[in-house]
Parts: sequence; structure tokens; C-alpha cells
Amino acid sequence: MAENAKPKTPLWMRVTLFVSVALNLLVVGAVAGFFVTSGPDKRSDRTRTDYGAFFMRALSDEDRRALRRDFEAGLQRQGRDRGAFVTELQSTLEILRATPFDRDAFITSVADQSRSRAEREELGKEVLVNRIVAMTDAERAAYADRLEERLRDIANRIRR
Repeated sequence: MAENAKPKTPLWMRVTLFVSVALNLLVVGAVAGFFVTSGPDKRSDRTRTDYGAFFMRALSDEDRRALRRDFEAGLQRQGRDRGAFVTELQSTLEILRATPFDRDAFITSVADQSRSRAEREELGKEVLVNRIVAMTDAERAAYADRLEERLRDIANRIRR
């Protein structure tokens, strides 16, 4: 054995680390999926600091409903539905519970969910931009005012 060879990390430690990271990604995906599938009207009115929610919460109720309809129509055009997220997670849970554990299947599943999330985010950006472009100058100014008010609230909370 060469003296410069690094000791190999035990397999159990690598698997534990990988599973921990993967589960964290699943939780993030589950939370994002909840917000996408439940819609902004079903959440509490707490201040959110992520960009998508920041821009969406400042829309009027009518614009949020229209945005949700446009988003769902976009999902249908992509051949997806709101239940696809749940199906993806259920598939991943089956992989996690399988014995023996199929590392490659798990990696593929997590990658597929990441890709799906990125596609949903892109679609969300697209429908938001289209909604804003369709606003009149007065509607867009009112929207900007609501964004500015939310930004002030967030900045005040950060300063505390």
C-alpha cells in the first residue's frame, strides 16, 4: 500500500451523507410543490423573501387567479398535471424503501425532480412576465407600489 494513499471514507458514511442531502432536496421540493399546487390564496399572509413569492403576493387577487390558471394550462401543454409532483415523490419514497437500495435509481429520481422543479419555475416566470406585460400602465404602477411596500416590510424585518 502506498504511503501517500488517502484513507477511504467508509461506505456507510458516504451513503448517509448522500441520503441526507437527497432528503433535504426532497423536503425543498415538497415545500415548493406545496406552494405550486396549493396556490398563493391558501397560504398564510406572512412575508415571504423568495423571489417568486415576492412577485406573486403583490399581484391583485384577480391577477393571482389568472396566473394560476395560466400556470396550470402551461403544465397541461407540457403534458404534466398538478399531481405529477406527488407521483414523483411517491416513486422516490419507493426507491428509498427498497431493499437492496438502488443508488442509481435514487440519483435518477432526484435529478428528475430537480429538472421538473426547474421546468415549473421557468413556466412560473413566463406566466408572471406575460401577466405583467398585459397590465395597463396604471395597473403596473399599482403593482410596483405593492412590491415596494412588501420590500419595505422585508427590509424592516431584516433590520430587527
